[in-house]
Amino acid sequence: MTTAAHTTPHVLTAYLRRATWGLPEPRRQELWDELEEHVLTRADHLTLTGLTPTQATAQAIRELGPPARVTLGMAKVYTMPNLILAAGTLALALSAGLYALAGGSQSLTLPVQTEQPVKPTCVRGTVPGNVSIVSARDGVTCFTYTGPTVPGAYLSFSSLRSAVTAAGGQVTQLDSSGVRIKLPASQFKLPSSFTAQNERYFLAAAVASEIMAVYPDAHLSGFAQPTIQFGGQRLTFGQRTQTIGTAFYGGLSLELLSSLLSPPAGATEFTLRSSGQETGPHQHRVLTPLPAGEVVMLVRRRAGSNYTFTVQPVATDRAITLSSSASRLLFVTDPAQLGPDPVNGHQTALLVRLSNVPLSDLKSGVFVPARETSDAR
Repeated sequence: MTTAAHTTPHVLTAYLRRATWGLPEPRRQELWDELEEHVLTRADHLTLTGLTPTQATAQAIRELGPPARVTLGMAKVYTMPNLILAAGTLALALSAGLYALAGGSQSLTLPVQTEQPVKPTCVRGTVPGNVSIVSARDGVTCFTYTGPTVPGAYLSFSSLRSAVTAAGGQVTQLDSSGVRIKLPASQFKLPSSFTAQNERYFLAAAVASEIMAVYPDAHLSGFAQPTIQFGGQRLTFGQRTQTIGTAFYGGLSLELLSSLLSPPAGATEFTLRSSGQETGPHQHRVLTPLPAGEVVMLVRRRAGSNYTFTVQPVATDRAITLSSSASRLLFVTDPAQLGPDPVNGHQTALLVRLSNVPLSDLKSGVFVPARETSDAR
């Protein structure tokens, strides 16, 4: 039992309520007391390392893992009757929302590396111009080309582990090929993109993609620092000084498109391909019914199963500015209406709201602005 010297923090009460949800009352109280004592004792130890009581309690709770996993573990131990197990399973489906409302949701901000280091090129003999010399020894010169770097969005191994732990999973380091990630309903290998300062880095979008697959209720929000919400958890990719929306959503393009699109009528084979970002000299300013900050994707179909896309946030005036190779656009209501051939001189395009829409049902985010056509400025 907990000692009288402690006052149970609100976040711990919320955690205990969810972790013991659906258990028989005697067992529920027993588990509540055991977990509470464990957390408070562990928090006492952590304060000795310099953490504040609030930080120590949060760390002790994180070490226990997601409360839903605790509940399922106890259900197996107590071998509850089928009826109680069914009630407990239903309670788990509801408890994530209740846990968040009770103030128990976890929110993590994950720093993101926005550039992949350039690997040096080494030559013996003449060195080309416009390069930065890395080393020169025994007639061999190693250098990197100067110029713009390719933007990206990468998580360090420590940030990756924090994200997976928040999703109720575990990370195991493998050899140079990457890591193995276990989530509640899936297991997969994730290759590392590069190593810098003795730490591996991984595509942030790949992590978000797997979370989307495990948690069908996952929602995205934000552009500069994208956030994914699932099961009472919030993971924000990038800090306030960073803007990673283009790289992050670009890395998710195939997942987003596959959630949105169906094979074209009459197609016997359909292998979805992303032809990359929709770019071009033409600028379209489109008024939307959405509030500022929402994230919108423009999709166009080239030929066959090749699609281009671009993702932009809604501005304060509820408008989005989109670059396109097409000077005239016709916004349609159904992905099946997309095609490479113009309709009355306009190229068909689809606007879909990505933020605050279930990622498993992106079609519900399709909308047509007040003006269904746009001529570039």
